[in-house]
Amino acid sequence: MGTIAAGLLAALTMAVVAPAWTQFRLGPHNNAVVSGTLETAWRIETGGQISASPTVIDGTLYIGNNAGSLYAIDAASGQILWKGHVPNPLMSAPLIYGDLVIVGEGDPTSRTSSPSEPVMVGQGESAMIGFDRASGAIRWQTMLSGSAMPTPAIIDGTLINHDGAGWINGLDPATGAKRYSRSIGSMASMSAILPVGNGDFVTAGVGSNALWRLHADGGSVVWRSGFSKGASGIGDCPQVSDGARVFCDYVSPVLPDTWTVIGDLAVERVYAVGLANGSPLWDVALEGGSLPGRNEAAIPLLAGGLLYLGSAIAPWMHALDPSNGMLVWERPTRGVVKGGIVDVDGVVYFGDLGGYLWALDAKTGRIVGDKYMHTAFNVGSPIVDGRTLIIGSDSGSVIAVPLATIRAAHD
Repeated sequence: MGTIAAGLLAALTMAVVAPAWTQFRLGPHNNAVVSGTLETAWRIETGGQISASPTVIDGTLYIGNNAGSLYAIDAASGQILWKGHVPNPLMSAPLIYGDLVIVGEGDPTSRTSSPSEPVMVGQGESAMIGFDRASGAIRWQTMLSGSAMPTPAIIDGTLINHDGAGWINGLDPATGAKRYSRSIGSMASMSAILPVGNGDFVTAGVGSNALWRLHADGGSVVWRSGFSKGASGIGDCPQVSDGARVFCDYVSPVLPDTWTVIGDLAVERVYAVGLANGSPLWDVALEGGSLPGRNEAAIPLLAGGLLYLGSAIAPWMHALDPSNGMLVWERPTRGVVKGGIVDVDGVVYFGDLGGYLWALDAKTGRIVGDKYMHTAFNVGSPIVDGRTLIIGSDSGSVIAVPLATIRAAHD
């Protein structure tokens, strides 16, 4: 890796003190770590599966669930401060914009594609919503054509959403007023808007199976990078970038030029494209496994010069060299790892669908600690606040665990 790229990556992987939270997992590397001294343990039940990554700012944690509830929680004590509610799931990570908490509402139900009716995700109410940070009251709500499960981003004062009907929507984050909508014919699912500088962002979608770079001001296309027709999960993966390249993963059929359906044997693949022009740089195969019904891709992390990601189809955690995709190490886990990963002081932490929280040595993959939590972790991803990991589970729990507790456990 060149000196400039290495310097960019080192800067991106530093923990951030967040004055606001304007994109998925705080930055382009997906390392959602907030500096501080908080060390606490608590657990609350929300009554709905959690697919969202939490957000924390000024000592308050915000997280939505699939039952349509948004919670504000005291990060130190676990006390619920308020709960807001809408009819459909809240799967996007909350953004913080001044005195607002902004989330996307929408469900994963999709319409099968045909030449006359392209695939569309979201059959129920789909909207971007601004909640009052102090009270949980809805301040504004803007209806969309497709599901707003993907996490939006605020870029140069515009709230950017890529919805499940293939529209790029630019909104006023203060009022929800729609500034523009542009169809790209590529439907997002659980991915996220990735700001990449110069007023641009990257997003991905299915239908046309493509990765896109667009201008936040108006949604015009900078470049499009396409994938094979059989690629699946393109719109499920929130990309990461080191300032020169964009990385993510997808699953592909075993046989070329075929389609995968739920339960079929598929192969996880990881890719890199150039940020400047979208040109493919590398695309490597990892393990094979059974294609799940939803959440077909894992959430990557860039930290310490390596690219980390789990797998949605096989129980493994991986570290790859971002310059060429070569495997540096891999570690079997107790369940598939679809959710995000955090790196703190050379240790990577994550949860798996088998109900374990893991702490691994970031350079070698050696197990530092593994703690059984009696609840599965799917795409509900962890963040770190000070010395505490906070994560939502498939059963609807929000759990705070000291990092030291995870490191010390050997379950």
